[in-house]
Amino acid sequence: MKKVILSLVMLLMATSVFAQKEEIPNPAQVRVPSGYQGFLEYGNSWHFDKNMHNTINLSTTHGFYFNGHVYAGIGIGIDFNNDYAFVPIYANVRYQFNNTKMVSPIVSMRLGSFVGDEVGAYGDLAFGVRFASKRDFAINVMVAGTYYDKINESYYDGYHHTQEARQISPSGISLRIGIEW
Repeated sequence: MKKVILSLVMLLMATSVFAQKEEIPNPAQVRVPSGYQGFLEYGNSWHFDKNMHNTINLSTTHGFYFNGHVYAGIGIGIDFNNDYAFVPIYANVRYQFNNTKMVSPIVSMRLGSFVGDEVGAYGDLAFGVRFASKRDFAINVMVAGTYYDKINESYYDGYHHTQEARQISPSGISLRIGIEW
């Protein structure tokens, strides 16, 4: 009889120990983004037009994740070098493919316009990778193709001492790195 009672007590203690044991979180699982999210990105652009020099771009976007995958927001940026400066103002839609993993592919599209010496249409399509943390923070690395309307440029022709006009296209590709909070 003592063996049966001792076995029941041991079984009861073992079940109470397992019942109190907390579930160990999956180390590859991260916080699913929801609600407000902000982005700050830095990049370098290489332009297709031979008369256009490489530029640096900075941008910030603020908006909301709707279901952990789809993000929509608005943003502003600056794309500049020693000769030019463009300020794109845009709406941004972003899709995150796997929102529960530390590493996830993302696609982002921006549409809007830019201001500077002239005003024109702006578009940007980016593909990249999101490196998430267990908190509300992530690092994004993206490759983007950017479209700007052509602009008119006046330049000084040093040989004939005249000022001439030409159209240039600031469109190009860029590599961007950013943080998300």
